[in-house]
This record gives sequence, C-alpha cells and structure tokens, in this order.
Amino acid sequence: MRRSLCLRRLAGLALAWLLAGCGPAAAPVGTATPALPTAAVAATPTAAIPTTTRPPPSTTAAPTQPPPTAVSTETLTPAPSATSEPDIELLFTGDINPARCVYAIAQAANDMTLPYQGLAPLLQGADLTIGSLDGSLSDYTAPAPCDEAYRNLMGPSAMADGLAFAGYDVITVATNHAKDCGIVRGCVNDAFLDTLANLRARGIAPAGGGRNLAEAMTPAILTVQGVRFAFLGVTGINAPLWATASEPGVGPFKTSVYTAAIQQARQIADVVIVLPHWGREFSGEISYTQREGAQAMVNAGATLVIGNHPHRVQGVETFANGAVAAYSLGNFVFDMQWSDGTLYTVQGIMVRARFHGAQLAEVTLLPIHIYDNFQPRLADADEAAQILADVADSMASAP
Repeated sequence: MRRSLCLRRLAGLALAWLLAGCGPAAAPVGTATPALPTAAVAATPTAAIPTTTRPPPSTTAAPTQPPPTAVSTETLTPAPSATSEPDIELLFTGDINPARCVYAIAQAANDMTLPYQGLAPLLQGADLTIGSLDGSLSDYTAPAPCDEAYRNLMGPSAMADGLAFAGYDVITVATNHAKDCGIVRGCVNDAFLDTLANLRARGIAPAGGGRNLAEAMTPAILTVQGVRFAFLGVTGINAPLWATASEPGVGPFKTSVYTAAIQQARQIADVVIVLPHWGREFSGEISYTQREGAQAMVNAGATLVIGNHPHRVQGVETFANGAVAAYSLGNFVFDMQWSDGTLYTVQGIMVRARFHGAQLAEVTLLPIHIYDNFQPRLADADEAAQILADVADSMASAP
C-alpha cells in the first residue's frame, strides 16, 4: 500500500480518461467526443507523454534516477465530491519473469530488488500495486540458467523479496508458467503451491490460484480507506493448469466460471478487478476471444479488466458504463530483448487507475522501457509516443 502520500503526484500523465458517474467516459483532452456505440467506446491516447530522460543502461547496479516530475500539458480534474470520497490510486504492471537472466543478474549483484529499483518510487507510492507473475517462485530445484532455450520460468523464493521491496500488494498467478519447476520436470504442484506460500509470507496476496477451483476463484480482497477491492485472476493459456474441484491450479478462463466469481465478488466488495492472461503471444492484435471476454466480465460487474500474456502492448477500451479494459500491458520485468530482434518485447505500459471512493475517476497509461539489466523505467518522450501509438492502433483494429 501507499508508502508516501506525496509520491502519487510525481509521475507525468501519458493518457487519461475522466469517468463520470455510471455513464460513458469523456473523451481525452484535445479530442472530439465520439458518438457512443451501444456496447463500448474505444479510448485513444492524448499527446501528453512523459519527458523523463532515458537513463543509461546498467548490468550491475541501478543508475540513479530522480523521481519523475509532472509534465502533463493538460490534466483532467474530476468534479469535487459532495461526500468527500477518499482518493485512491492503483498501479498495474505487465508480465514479470522471476527466473532465467532476470535472476542471474540479480544474483550476480546479490540484490533481488535490482529489477524494481528504477521505478520504486512509483510502485511503492500507489495505494495498491498489482502485477502478473509469469513464472513460479520456489526452491524445489535449481532455476533455469540465463538461456532462452529454457522456457521453464521458475525463480528461487528469494526473488519474492524484490516484489515485496517494490510494494506489490496483489500478484496474479493465473499464468501459463504457474507450475514451472526450473530445470527438472515432474514436480506437479510443488512449485505452484510454494509460489502461493512465498508470496503470502511477504505480505503479497496471490490472485487466481489455489488448492482447488473454489480457492482459485476466491478473490483477493484488500480494503483501502474503507473501499473494498476484489481481484480475480484467470488464464486462457495452458488449460491443463486450471484448478478443478479437487486439484490445485489457476483460475480458468471459462465464461460460466469467471462471471459467477465476479458476481459473487460484487456481493462482498465495492470494486471488482479481473486480471486475465490471454491473447496471442507477440501480437498487438486483440482477439475476438479477448474482446468478448472483456465484455462478459464488464457485464458481470468488473470495473477494470487488466490483461497480460502477449508480451506486447495492446489496446485500451472504455465501455459505455465507464468500465475500462487494458488488453495487454506488455512486459514489465522480462529477459526478452533478444526474442525476435524487434523493440516491442522491451516495451510496456503501466496502468494507473484513480478512484474517488468506489468510483473509477481516471485511468493513465505510463509507457516503460526495459533496460539491459531488466529494469523497467519510464520511456523517453519519443519512445513513449510510439508506444501510445501502438496502443491506439491496436484498439483501432480490434474486432
């Protein structure tokens, strides 16, 4: 949760929508208000982007970087609340790989916090910080070496220390690498159950995983200033990992399952947020399955749908009732700079969602670049504009 009240004002705005009441979202500053379709309205980025200077890369220690400063040319300010609802900030990040080269460099520096040091003020400054663990955290066996040939993404339990340092409050474990076992096979559920225990031991609530289906679909609920936030995790990738009535696993991307879970969560929480692992790997194109899934989640009562897995940024959609879906945030901490010679695997976005009480008021996109020590940092102005353009193009071409 929040480490410093002043830190929330430090980051420059890259993309914001003002979401009024239960009605449709307003258009971003500097754009015409579009006619609303019956189902949803696609959001488009504004021109305001961070101008933080790109730091030099480092392979041993984090270069010093002052906290980012506000650089937005125009800021959308919500109308004052007559009931003085609390102002609450949530920060979401993309996929995190705790293994392979990410671990190797952290181990060489003897510092498991290394990957998160560049953005620590932002991560620690939110009321709730939420991430996606695309791997497992266990000492079941030795982790895979720094070699892309190893697709088994198990990091040692010590890598959870970095997540705790970064201020993560919730981590979805509903990903296609949730049961990875490092360099050996056959651990079945051991590394997965270790992951849940290792996160909880550091005060981080896992979402989307459990000892059976009921536990996997039980939301992580955190209360901030009297507002109850429920987090659900599901994955449409690697269905054999899905939990069953009697077997441990992750939340299944099955409409009947997640809609029931969302509806039940709405009975005990003020805000429901779904964290799906879905989409086509390395593709900026949103699939029909993602689009239909997001609509079903919103219809069931989700306020935010924050997706991952493609390792590439995808579009952001504002629905007619004010709910928002970010289809893929791209990578956050990941050793994928060599994957196919393109830039997008070292790029991503963070989503900052501001609430007035239980009412979603504003969503901001913060583009990031991953440097060669696998540290994400705010992208410079030119790259941020390119990333935001990719987000807009992805939404424009969505089915």
